[in-house]
Amino acid sequence: MSMNELNRAQKRLLQRQGTLDEEGAPVLRREARRPTPAPSQARGFHPRQFLDEVVLELRKVMRPKRPELVNYATVVFFTLAFLMALVFGLDWVFSLGSGHLFR
Repeated sequence: MSMNELNRAQKRLLQRQGTLDEEGAPVLRREARRPTPAPSQARGFHPRQFLDEVVLELRKVMRPKRPELVNYATVVFFTLAFLMALVFGLDWVFSLGSGHLFR
């Protein structure tokens, strides 16, 4: 298929879709404008709607199974213990260094 045939096929497709007229010029359409939503202060705060939306979002949340939860908790615990030991060790080394420095 040559380039001209491909261009003709694309042109026919665009004409069928209504984006080109019979001469091949683009059809300019005005898009339907959606009404702008009112500001939240104008509508007011509705606690019931808020709670309904919270429940709707919480239904989308995937809760971890027990083995995953144990695994994540173990990783967090050991990471925390490692970082605590690292900070303690650095603090101890720096305190020894500053003790010898300021004697």
